[in-house]
Amino acid sequence: MFNPIVTRPSLLLAGCSALVLTACSPAAEPPATSKAEESAHASEPMAMAQTPFSAAETRMHEAMMAATGADAGETWARKMIPHHQGALDMSQIVLRDTQDADIRRMAQKTVEMQTTDIAELRRWLETRVGAAAGAAAPGGGGEPPFAPAETKMKDAMMSATGANTDRMWASKMIAHHQGALEMSQVALRESQDAGIRRMAQKTIEMQTADIAEMRAWLAAHPVGGS
Repeated sequence: MFNPIVTRPSLLLAGCSALVLTACSPAAEPPATSKAEESAHASEPMAMAQTPFSAAETRMHEAMMAATGADAGETWARKMIPHHQGALDMSQIVLRDTQDADIRRMAQKTVEMQTTDIAELRRWLETRVGAAAGAAAPGGGGEPPFAPAETKMKDAMMSATGANTDRMWASKMIAHHQGALEMSQVALRESQDAGIRRMAQKTIEMQTADIAEMRAWLAAHPVGGS
């Protein structure tokens, strides 16, 4: 029988060919989605920076996430202070830019109401907790009940846009107030403190009325309308 003789150079050639094929195989290429993912992540901060409200929104969300307390009532109070401050800051921005009489009225009302509410929350913390308002209590365990509402509010506010500053402010305030409403409902469910329950119920009533007013303004000022 004839036995083929395989020379050493032939073996080397075959090995090199295999290496070339392996190097050219799809498995050796980097994942096709990596560049797309990097591009998406890189574009997110740019999208935020394009709105006049981005800095105020970011400050508010970061401060709210960091605020905790010894129980649900205290946590709600600590989170509502930066929440209301965010609405105050954003309303001052729209007051600087808008020429619409109704937007100016709603924004001014928001500034006045949120300033009053912040002072009330700080008094409650100083009286009932004996701690400086805005300082997180160590080892606070009250954050988890509010996390879903906070996340929902953040996503809704960040995605709220408008053809101009007026519409953007109204859209973002609807999401902002809806977040306060839902977090206040959690506080009513979790807290037995009379002061917290009174402030939470007042927040629900006021924010519900404000949401209806802002939705009516948006409906009366459609994009492209006069």
